[in-house]
Amino acid sequence: MNSLSRRRFLATSSLAFLAVPLARAVEPFIRTGPPRLRLSLAAYSFRDYFAESTKRKDPKEAIPADRVLTMEKFLDRCGEWQCEGAELTSYYFPKNLTDEYLIGVRRHAHLCGVTISGTAVGNVFTHPPGPERDEQIASVKQWVDRAAILGAPHIRLFAGAIPKDGNIEAAKKACIEQLEECGDYAGKRGIFLGLENHGGIVADPDGILDIVRAVKNPWVGINLDTGNFITDDPYADLAKITPFAVNVQIKTQIRRRGKAEPEAADFARLAGILRDAGYQGWVAREFEEKANPWEVVPPTLAKLREVFASAGKNVAQQGGWQPLFDGKTLDKWKVTDFAGHADVLVADGVITLPQGGDLTGINLEKAPATMDYEAELQAMRVLGDDFFCGFTFPVGDKCVTLVVGGWGGTVVGISNVNGESASENETTQFKNFAKGRWFRIKIRVTKEKIEAWIDDDKMVDLETEGKELDMRIGEIESSKPFGIATWRTTGAIKDIRWRKL
Repeated sequence: MNSLSRRRFLATSSLAFLAVPLARAVEPFIRTGPPRLRLSLAAYSFRDYFAESTKRKDPKEAIPADRVLTMEKFLDRCGEWQCEGAELTSYYFPKNLTDEYLIGVRRHAHLCGVTISGTAVGNVFTHPPGPERDEQIASVKQWVDRAAILGAPHIRLFAGAIPKDGNIEAAKKACIEQLEECGDYAGKRGIFLGLENHGGIVADPDGILDIVRAVKNPWVGINLDTGNFITDDPYADLAKITPFAVNVQIKTQIRRRGKAEPEAADFARLAGILRDAGYQGWVAREFEEKANPWEVVPPTLAKLREVFASAGKNVAQQGGWQPLFDGKTLDKWKVTDFAGHADVLVADGVITLPQGGDLTGINLEKAPATMDYEAELQAMRVLGDDFFCGFTFPVGDKCVTLVVGGWGGTVVGISNVNGESASENETTQFKNFAKGRWFRIKIRVTKEKIEAWIDDDKMVDLETEGKELDMRIGEIESSKPFGIATWRTTGAIKDIRWRKL
């Protein structure tokens, strides 16, 4: 498996990598264990009913007496509607806000059995240096202090639009600088800052990722709003930013570029995107549609609870799938006897294959099937720069390996086809694999074809008639008949399953 483009890395424990770093840039958050989606409700959903609201559609219109909300009454409703959490938007607190009032709200939430999941502010972070910028930073820092008193772990932030006579580069630079300053202040108080994908300079995934990846602070991430990308494929674009999410706001509508009307959001698909990214945290229902929230919000909360519960279950047995990993032990899997292999770890539903001398892996003595079947797993590159998933499987009486991220980090393909490895045959493809992100890998074996997908991208479509299929000669042959291996790289594996076609 040697290549001139490969290089050795310093031996580092995978568990050490999973610890929170002092500074983070470029990489998404690393999470262990199964996904957990905790239901919250954003106070913004009832913006027209707060006595102290500064964001009402018509401030002069009287609110029905039985619908007037204070923060305490909103928390009561969250408890009544069985929300675990409540997102207390800053716009609806009293104007003359005191620490004593915040402490009272925190006490009330606890007695309601509701956790304050976060708050949200209305800032602009694209101003150049000057009084306007200083004012925005001061306001965010003030709300960091208030969030700490409330016990709120997260604050939703905006980026903003390009200022008049400005340009996109300067606006992004200004946003990064202010996020770093406020992130440093927030981190010392244990508060996450989530930059929302909210138009302006963050209207598409590339825009917001450019900013967040450049911020060197482990307390800054993305507040993922499911209704805010107006792009050709909002679901795919949301999936790109999910690994950086520190909070999620979920809406009932999706808008596509060029379409006059929004479409109903697919809650199950959105939950699947969060699940596939391993997201663990709050998902706040944020109502923004043209309807009465008192009539619409409670039913959607009930629906979201149902969808989240399903997303949190072991999905291996849905659609005929059968699990091949119980999430607790290796069970029938054996550590493959590669020379110099590292010790394999199992914890919190994840198998970690640490970086060894060359190969580290696991395998089954008997494959679940040899023809007309599918197998699927999720894999993550944790450390290193080579293949983090070498998936060996049978094709009739032969075995091959799907290499994911090999030959310096980007090669995907089947080894071997007609004696040629994954880097040099007709199945060779290239794909970038960010560290710390889960990728769903699926193979399908039929008499006619070998097919393979990474997430929703079809990477292999190989007609097998007349093709010579076999393993690459060397230690990787020990993965037969059904195994998973890494090469000089720490990889993580979960949700291994198969089904008969």
